[in-house]
Amino acid sequence: MDILLMKRWRICLFGCLFVLSANGLAKETLLELQNAVAEISPAEAVVLLDKFDIASSGLSAEEQAQVYFLYGQAYEKTRQLDQAISSYDKGIALVKYLPVSDILIDSHLERSFALYLQSNDPTTYCVDRKQALEYARKHTNSELLAKTLTQNAFCFIEPDTVYKGIDLLDEALMVVDKSESLNVHRKAMIYNATGSLYRRVGLHQRGYENFKIAYETWKTINDIEDMFNMQHNMLSQAIKLGDWGKAEESIQQQFELARVANGEGDLLFFSHLNAGQLALRTYDFTQAVVHLEKAVSLQETTREQYFITSTYLYLALAYTRSGDLNKAAEMARIFRLDEKFPANMKDMMLKADAIIALAEDEPIKAANFFLQVIDIERENNQSIIDSKVLTTSLDHNIKLAAFENELLENRLAINELNWAAIEDKERISDLRLTLFLVLAVVLFGIVLILLHSRKTLKERAQTDYLTGLSNRGYTFQKGQKIIDRAIRKRQAASVIIFDIDNFKSINDRFGHHIGDLAIKAAAQRARSWLKKKDLVGRIGGEEFLIILDNTNLDEAFTISDRLRNGIANQSFHFDGIDVEFTISLGVATLDSVSTTLSDLTKQADDALYQAKFSGKNKVYLAEQCA
Repeated sequence: MDILLMKRWRICLFGCLFVLSANGLAKETLLELQNAVAEISPAEAVVLLDKFDIASSGLSAEEQAQVYFLYGQAYEKTRQLDQAISSYDKGIALVKYLPVSDILIDSHLERSFALYLQSNDPTTYCVDRKQALEYARKHTNSELLAKTLTQNAFCFIEPDTVYKGIDLLDEALMVVDKSESLNVHRKAMIYNATGSLYRRVGLHQRGYENFKIAYETWKTINDIEDMFNMQHNMLSQAIKLGDWGKAEESIQQQFELARVANGEGDLLFFSHLNAGQLALRTYDFTQAVVHLEKAVSLQETTREQYFITSTYLYLALAYTRSGDLNKAAEMARIFRLDEKFPANMKDMMLKADAIIALAEDEPIKAANFFLQVIDIERENNQSIIDSKVLTTSLDHNIKLAAFENELLENRLAINELNWAAIEDKERISDLRLTLFLVLAVVLFGIVLILLHSRKTLKERAQTDYLTGLSNRGYTFQKGQKIIDRAIRKRQAASVIIFDIDNFKSINDRFGHHIGDLAIKAAAQRARSWLKKKDLVGRIGGEEFLIILDNTNLDEAFTISDRLRNGIANQSFHFDGIDVEFTISLGVATLDSVSTTLSDLTKQADDALYQAKFSGKNKVYLAEQCA
């Protein structure tokens, strides 16, 4: 009671101070206001801010924007998202035509977060993040630049754009490392973003590990809300991995964090929602219904409409698996009432439509909906298989193991995961469409196996066994097609040949196993610097050939020098042994005389010889040897 009286007394006191703000105490009052808001609850902050007369405060435009930012933060924390967005709108309008400032960038970032909570749609909330990054690159606040880079990484979540997100995280790590002190939130956010990118390309073990590091980082400052968010993410990855022990541990942690929060916020809602999803995946449908019904009863505690709507679908699935089709259809219809549900979640909408069709005694229609769900999941899995994402170093010392091994494991497991997903979604044994669905799944599986077998055999014939790159034969075959296409379209094309300097000494000193690992490391680094359309292959022991589509000589030189620098400046760690090595490169480009890959390769090889002769660890152009 004494604490409550003190808070009320503080609000009244600052209300009196605000009356003085028009009489020459504007800046001092703003500082008092910021301190006061930091010491009270978000709901009390709104009451306090309402007492502040911005119009007659005497504050500058930038200072007024800071007041609206405080408003936005308070509304955001109480999940009054429309009011939060409106407050950020007002602040941005005041300063967007002034020189770039911290408050302009922060307001765009926080408006983006409010839009994320409201829509969960990257096309909606990433507009502000991109604008903030444009401003941050022109500004001098490195800490704010790191924050902006990290938040923008969440915007590149598709398999074919993940590399852009990783590049942004690399840059963020470089910025953070240059600062005098490491910001705990920045470090945790970088790991959170890294986990999200890994999750999107199907590397769930990597995702789990990064979310766990983010959790442990936020735990050092007892940030309950962010700790809970990471447990939420860790659960999703544990479920994908089928690691039910980790999943159950995460649920227990979530309920404990909700207890510590003492009913504030929406942690208990999400604890029950996540417990319900886990129960669904472990076939405990009775418990799934209990937890999901509890989440529905707590929906007023959260403003995250996406998750409220999703709860009804999960409850519909739980009722379906429990045999109560009428209740399942009722929940599915409530789910479909949300017209703002993200359009990219089509598989969830199809599941709801299938349940409704079953309840309306339309099994063929329901079967078509379920088959469309299977098609979507197959396409998503295929996009992961086709993704050539290769990671660079992303841990605190900018070192994470390369993606290669896990990508290969992921490909081998894809067919099994598809079958498990089909089994999970099609186990409705008491319905009349069972025979039809089983036949459809069997036919689909046969086609998938045939396609996968054909693809696997073709890839093996074209792939170098050690590095996973194209082998010599396929490199020259595909490379000539790139050159021919460039000639037809009258575009530039370039060729790079490189090999590892003093490779024999690596073998002699450390053994052939370490030599092989050095070759693999060079191959992975080369692949990570190239565009998706470019081709890189291993054409000899430690020799590699790169064909760059639509790339002129200057661009090819820049890529070569960046690759040379990236390898020369890194110490590689192989089986407990630190190894440093360099590469030399030769570059040639398409011209009116050299019109075949063989010609360009010969010129680039001559340039490589000159780079070796001149001291190694260098890039030479073919024209320098003419």
